[in-house]
Amino acid sequence: MKGFFIGLSKLTLGVAIALILLSMAGVATARYFMGRLSVLPPKPLYGDEMPTESEAAPEATPEGAPEAAPEPTPAVEPPPEPALEPGTYEAVVVQPIGLVMREGPGVEFPQVGGVDVNEAVVVLEEPADQDWVKVQVVSNGQEGWVKAGNTRRAE
Repeated sequence: MKGFFIGLSKLTLGVAIALILLSMAGVATARYFMGRLSVLPPKPLYGDEMPTESEAAPEATPEGAPEAAPEPTPAVEPPPEPALEPGTYEAVVVQPIGLVMREGPGVEFPQVGGVDVNEAVVVLEEPADQDWVKVQVVSNGQEGWVKAGNTRRAE
């Protein structure tokens, strides 16, 4: 009987130690992954955001050598804005999900493109019924009809 209690106590102690080790391993694993996930990846760069060679690795000048003056960059003038025709005005898309442009004023017409939120458009035509408006996207010149009330006159 004494051997039975000793064996039972060894079994209980072994199971308890195993559970403690497993829980500690689980906590360590969880802390490792939480630490890895808390570090944000570097911001991706697209198109114009890519650093040039001169920005990426500045050249070291030897001591005592005079530093060369930076070359002046020519001022880039923005293209002149075209004058709007009478009856047209500039607007901004205010629909949070953007707009679908169609070939004509109605859902029965096929889609020709889309306009993102806060994108500049020129309202070309507002029919009397005020259900649809004809717009031209400023960035690419695409024209189409969008549901009225989803644009706001630009200041």
